[in-house]
Amino acid sequence: MIETLYIPTMGRTDTQVTYDNLPQKYRDMVLFVIPHHERNDYKYDKKQLLVTPKDIKGIAATREFICRHAGKTRFSMIDDDVIFYRRNQKYYSDLGRKSNMDKSKRQMTEQDFDEMFELFNKWMDEGYTHIGHRRANLPPCKKSHDDICFFNSIHHIDGNKLSNIINDINWTLCEVGEDANFMFEYLSRGFINRKSCEFSAHWDSFQEGGCAVYRDSEFHNKEHHKLQKKWGDYLVLVRKEMVGQGTHGHNIGTIKEFTYKPKLMRKLWLQEHGLKTNLNITQPKKQFQTEIDKRVKK
Repeated sequence: MIETLYIPTMGRTDTQVTYDNLPQKYRDMVLFVIPHHERNDYKYDKKQLLVTPKDIKGIAATREFICRHAGKTRFSMIDDDVIFYRRNQKYYSDLGRKSNMDKSKRQMTEQDFDEMFELFNKWMDEGYTHIGHRRANLPPCKKSHDDICFFNSIHHIDGNKLSNIINDINWTLCEVGEDANFMFEYLSRGFINRKSCEFSAHWDSFQEGGCAVYRDSEFHNKEHHKLQKKWGDYLVLVRKEMVGQGTHGHNIGTIKEFTYKPKLMRKLWLQEHGLKTNLNITQPKKQFQTEIDKRVKK
């Protein structure tokens, strides 16, 4: 089972939304991951504080530090501003569309967390390395989960599987967009993920503190272009310029919107290894097909 809930945090010593909204049973599993210069600023028991070395700077390096600290255990890595919700099962065809609550969703109870972690452990047993959540403000999907997709902010990871490739990953390629880079790193090596839609979550982007200390629109765009340069403009696409979304979007201003194609990455890997795919993927446009053919022939 998942043993530790790591919460990386910086500049929010008095604002711990994730921790405050967990049942006590799960608060006891939390390990705050804090920068060295804030080591004396937190009120929590020192047993719950994991101080990063002085040379660990930024969220990308912090995520690598957490994954190495967790080793071969199963663990969660959760941003510090998350509230978890459970969707009514009436929406999901694979769950029989039978209602299990009065409302469309509810903030998760201790029993909900118990059932969620039991389910995620089962999925890891079935071969999924990485599990995440759909945003709670989005409309429900037709199924209770989706495979081979992008998600961020909350990561449930099978460290035993990750240990096979942990030294091969370029963890610090980019300082924002690091969630997408991590996803492409393991998908390109044949590992898979799953996103829960029934167990969803809410978080706010671009708040003060955390990555906002060093992230502005120019930095955001520059770091995402590093992703595009490494993985290709057929896997990392620029769609349009937009004002940062959410309540705190004004903190970053106008940025480029980037989208990712994880299912196409999975298809590439399967083709490279001579395996069939039953993934429902729209055939790539002609300009992508040349690159696919080139990679398959390697």
